[in-house]
This record gives sequence, C-alpha cells and structure tokens, in this order.
Amino acid sequence: MNTGTSPQIIFKSNPMYSFYGLWCDCIQNPNAAKKALEGFNDPSLSKIADIIPQRGTKTHLAIEKIHQLIGKYNISTIDEVKPLMRESFSASDVENYNKVLEPAFAAYSSFFAQNKEKIDNNIETLNSGQQAYSQDFAKLYQCFATPSEKVCNCFLNPFPQDKVADGISNKENVSMNYSLNRNENRENYIGNSNILKRKSSTPFHEATHFLFFNSQLKKDIENEKNPEMSKLLNHIITKFEKKGNSENKPSRDQLKFFATGAINEAFAACSTALYNEKTTGKPVSDNNEWYHGWQEANDLTRQMYPHYKEYVNSGTLFDDNFFRKLNTSIKIENLKNADKSQTTEKHQPSKISELRGIGNAIAQAKAPYKPHIFTKSDISSLKYFKERSVETK
Repeated sequence: MNTGTSPQIIFKSNPMYSFYGLWCDCIQNPNAAKKALEGFNDPSLSKIADIIPQRGTKTHLAIEKIHQLIGKYNISTIDEVKPLMRESFSASDVENYNKVLEPAFAAYSSFFAQNKEKIDNNIETLNSGQQAYSQDFAKLYQCFATPSEKVCNCFLNPFPQDKVADGISNKENVSMNYSLNRNENRENYIGNSNILKRKSSTPFHEATHFLFFNSQLKKDIENEKNPEMSKLLNHIITKFEKKGNSENKPSRDQLKFFATGAINEAFAACSTALYNEKTTGKPVSDNNEWYHGWQEANDLTRQMYPHYKEYVNSGTLFDDNFFRKLNTSIKIENLKNADKSQTTEKHQPSKISELRGIGNAIAQAKAPYKPHIFTKSDISSLKYFKERSVETK
C-alpha cells in the first residue's frame, strides 16, 4: 500500500505478470516481440510467438484481461492462471496454449531467478527515487479526482537484451520494460541500476494513463456530459473523419474511442514534458515533438501543456473549464495556421531531450505475498470477453 499522506508509484515485479506481458507483446508487435524473445536464447520461450491470436479479436481481449488480473491478484503460477483461461477460451485452445505456456514459463522463471538480485536492485532504486515527480503525482490524483485508495503499482519487466516497448498501462496497474544488458556508458544509467536515465519519465507517463483510466473525467468525456469536453471530442473526431476512407467509414463510436485515446495520450505526454522541464530546468521548445507517431495526440499535447501545467501546479480538478481553455487555444492555433503561407518553412521537430536521473537507491521493505481470491465480477468479465463479438482491426 501507499505509505504516508501522499500517493506514490509502487514498483514491484512478478515473473508471471512479465511473462504474460510477453504474450501480449507478441500480439501488439510481433516483429519486435520475436526479436526480444530471441534474446532469451531459449526455444521453449520463443514458442509463445507461435500461439498469438489476431490483434483486436475476442481472444486477444481476453488475454489482456487475464494479464490485468494477474497484476491485480499477484498471481504467480500457471496453475493459478488456468481457471481464468478455462473461463476465457475453448477447451481445445486451453490445451494448445498450455502445451506452450507451461514449458515457456518454466524457462522464463529460470531467467528471472538467475537475475533476481539485479531485478530487486532496480525495484529498490525506483521506489526510493521518486523525488522528481512525487509532488506532481500526488497533485495529479487531485486533478483527475482519482480515489486515493486506488494504488498505482508499476511492474518492472526485465529483458535480457532488446525490449518491445517502454511501458504499458491499464485500469489495474502499469508496467515498465527494461533491458538487463548494460550496453551504454555507465553515466547513462540511474545509480547502479539497469534503468536508463532517459527512460526515467516512463513510470510517470504510464501512471498518468492509470489515473485517467480510473477518473471520473474519462467517464464524463465518454458520456459527453459537459459541453466543452464534447466540443473537444467532436473536434478530434472531425480530424479523424477527414483522414478516413469513405469506402470503409468507421462508426462514430469507433472514432470516439480513438478520440478519447488521443486525449488520454495528450495528458500522459504532458506529464513527460513536465518531468523533462523540471529535471533539466529547460522549457519545452515550441517545435518539440510531443508525441511520436500520432499526429492528433501530438497536436493536442502542444495546446494542452500550458493549461495542464497550471492545473497540476495548483492541484485543480480537470473540469469543463479546463477544456474551455484548451478549446480556445486550439481555435487560436487554427486561426494562426490559416494565416500562414503554404511556402512558409516548417521547423523540424526535435525529440524531448534526455532526462536526468531520479536519485540514489536505498532499500525498501518488500510487500508480502497475498493469496488472491477471484471475484464474481472478474469471472463474469472474462465470460463477457469470451462471448462478445469483436471486429478485428
């Protein structure tokens, strides 16, 4: 649990959570996952890339749900996962999956045990080095009105060499991937850990997603409850519509899902920018690339950041007035863009500069293992994922 009066990110590890995350990685990014699996140099482990369902299917969603429950209940063995798998997949699929998953997890457990000292040191380093964002994280709980009892756990997922992505987040917890192979200069790492300094903003970024997922704000945006929130949502939906294919036009609900995702990413990218600004002492430049690879989120972050910073500094709730200010900024920016000549030279975007370290490591008490109890809602949610019809992307 969080200690003291201010919420913190609780860093921990769970080999089953990391292992199941590898399976999710294979679905999300098969090529990167295959390369990462090769680094383990174990054919048993590499075979999980052979049992990946198509991305966006009901089987994929069920696997992701099980991954969340592994973190929620601190599940640590294949036998503990089997009841959830039986509720999620057909009997033949469960049998086929287990033929691969059981020996693969045995291989991963061996890798984890061999590196446990390093893994524990990385956990202690991050748990003791939250000074760079601890105050802002506590204020974000206020800004999102996320219940304080909703603890943000961050699982550290070790890779022997290449990792798939920096981190992921969901409503239950977040995670951060890292390589145990220190192949850069010593000064690029936090203390004597395996965590790169330039990746030290990742937990704060992912934790912002976690707070958004658990906020009333997300519900209000989705329900289009407030006028200014709805105005922004419709603005982003319109941008998606202009880029879409008229022959295969997505529904408004589908576009709203992606628009809400862009807003979510903008908040998290603002957290990355705030961390960068506070740890380097340098303001983010106007031509900075705020969010790589998603133009709508990138453009939104640029307009959101000044208001985000104002609200976080004061711990003010992200309400409809926040979105009114944001909509005004977007309108002004659109007017500026309309006045620009097409021949105006564009600035080349530059990535956010490397981030500094986050403090020295001190030992912290390890959380005891707690036996899990599956709730009816957990089992019901898995049945829902099993039975619902989901379109593939």
